[in-house]
Amino acid sequence: MATSPSPPDDRADLVDFIQVARSRGASDEFISQLLRAYGWPQRQIERAFFQVYEGLTGRPLPTPRGSSGEMARDAFLYLLAFITLVIWTQALGEMAFVFIEHLIPDQLNQSYQEPYWQVSFALSRLLVAYPVYLVLMGQLNRDLASNREKYFSGVRKWLTYLTLWVAALIALGTLIALLTSLLRGEVSLRLWLKILVILVIDGGVLWYYSHWVSQGPEAKIRRVNP
Repeated sequence: MATSPSPPDDRADLVDFIQVARSRGASDEFISQLLRAYGWPQRQIERAFFQVYEGLTGRPLPTPRGSSGEMARDAFLYLLAFITLVIWTQALGEMAFVFIEHLIPDQLNQSYQEPYWQVSFALSRLLVAYPVYLVLMGQLNRDLASNREKYFSGVRKWLTYLTLWVAALIALGTLIALLTSLLRGEVSLRLWLKILVILVIDGGVLWYYSHWVSQGPEAKIRRVNP
């Protein structure tokens, strides 16, 4: 029984495959689509094509000036977006907690504390951090639209997955706290509402960033040219 040839497993085999396919008349676009359909990451395909064309021209691929500066700029924008995300989501959750405690006071704790300072501080953080976050995300999305290669940027992948990692830890911690309270018989409406607030905010962050990081330039092209 004949067996199909095994796929290339390293850069050299991938480069050899591209060279042979081009020599048989296959276009670069067809080869790239074929390799993506077969499971090769776009970044590895691009690097293999870089090596192929360096061999054809006998010259190294020129590096654009300021590429390291662009990476530093992108890292700055992503980190600042991550920090502002943490600030405004935490402030939003804190305001929700204050309102829950005001609507459903703790009968065991008779001490009354003025919530105005806490609300004003949380609202100030929300009003400052959220617009900055929107501006940063707008800039990042414009960069992705005009520079499609940034979809495969390691800076984008690492810092976005860092955001997802933190959000996942918060969700796990919330579920653990809920289960602990259930086992102790300490569940109250106040606790349920606070956990719901955390899960809604954290779930929204997880949904948005998991969808955002999975997008590629093809999705943008289809959106512009249906």
